[in-house]
Amino acid sequence: MTNDPIGDMITRIRNSLTRGVLHLELPSSNILEDIADVLLKEGYIDKFETRDEYPQKILVLHLKKDAIRGLGRISKPSRRVYTNLKNMPRVKEGLGIAILSTSKGVLSDRMARKEKVGGEVLVHVW
Repeated sequence: MTNDPIGDMITRIRNSLTRGVLHLELPSSNILEDIADVLLKEGYIDKFETRDEYPQKILVLHLKKDAIRGLGRISKPSRRVYTNLKNMPRVKEGLGIAILSTSKGVLSDRMARKEKVGGEVLVHVW
């Protein structure tokens, strides 16, 4: 069990893309499933699924080739980064997305602007 499951997810995706492996399995949690859902809606992954296995569910990601150029963890367990609607980050001049944890769930920066909410900036994806 890792202390930072989001950081672990990002590292596993980055390592898989470096090796050219487009099928990835990792331990599942609600926040990781929400992040995978945002990546699916924004077109960065083909699909994801969860499998019930003992002792923990498994999150299976099917990555798209050349869709993700980079990932960056912004808010860490040691240092949280929050933003409001006015100071919402723009990743790579709008070519990437920021994934935020808001009061309305985990959203991309585009959806957070549409919903008019701010929150904790978890990840930058480009």
